Amino acid sequence: MKIDEFVGFSRRWPVLDVLRAGPLDRRDLQEQVGVSRPTIHRQLRALRDAGLVTKRNGTFTLTPVGKIAATEFSRTFEIMDTVSTLGQILPWLPVPEFDFEFDRLRDAEVTLPGRTDPFAPTRRMLQTIHEADHIRMVTYTFLPEGDPADRRCFVEEGQSFEGVLDSTLVRSLSEDPASADHLRELLSRGMRISIAPEPVPLVLTIADEQVIIGAVDDDGSPRGLIVTDDEVIRAWAEETVDDYLARAEQLTPKAIDTRVVAADGGG
Repeated sequence: MKIDEFVGFSRRWPVLDVLRAGPLDRRDLQEQVGVSRPTIHRQLRALRDAGLVTKRNGTFTLTPVGKIAATEFSRTFEIMDTVSTLGQILPWLPVPEFDFEFDRLRDAEVTLPGRTDPFAPTRRMLQTIHEADHIRMVTYTFLPEGDPADRRCFVEEGQSFEGVLDSTLVRSLSEDPASADHLRELLSRGMRISIAPEPVPLVLTIADEQVIIGAVDDDGSPRGLIVTDDEVIRAWAEETVDDYLARAEQLTPKAIDTRVVAADGGG
């Protein structure tokens, strides 16, 4: 197919998309697509000439080939929407750490902060984590928690957790009394929390079958969140967490207390 033919079909895709739900007459089609009568007439004629649409008893319906075209165009536009969204958070993604082809993210769910909901990525991350039974994590920062109650229930009772945290993050959490208490609580419940031996460059979580990748700017604000169940990305994520765990130092309540004392200026 030539590029001009593809562009022509893409312009007529709304007609194909509407007809996916079933046959419609010309007036209903015109109303649902939102174009003028001459325009819908031209589009239907072109689609009929291409063998994608047929007319029976005054209504228009997709041909078998038209159904294929409608499905594939829909998929193409969905992918392009994802590509466009990924492009907005690309500057804050640790792409060099991704040992997988970037196109594996074409079917991912991407959440961006909104003007009225700047913490939308955080809420989506917490939702995904809270729905999981097993959580594994490697991170240098938590996406901003917003409500402290969210931080306290970051990992709920009955969930398993093992994670590797950047040493700077552990120090920051240890210096905050509420966060230090939360770390102790997690450790007392058998959670495995370790400290990375070197700076951690990514925000990565595995929540059951879902892989979560966070995009955070230099000020620590969430720029986006990627959630995917792609098998290749899941294998990379598991291997990445395993590698960090193998080299990390396990955190203990005593280590937290030592850091708290050091932060208070004690000996």
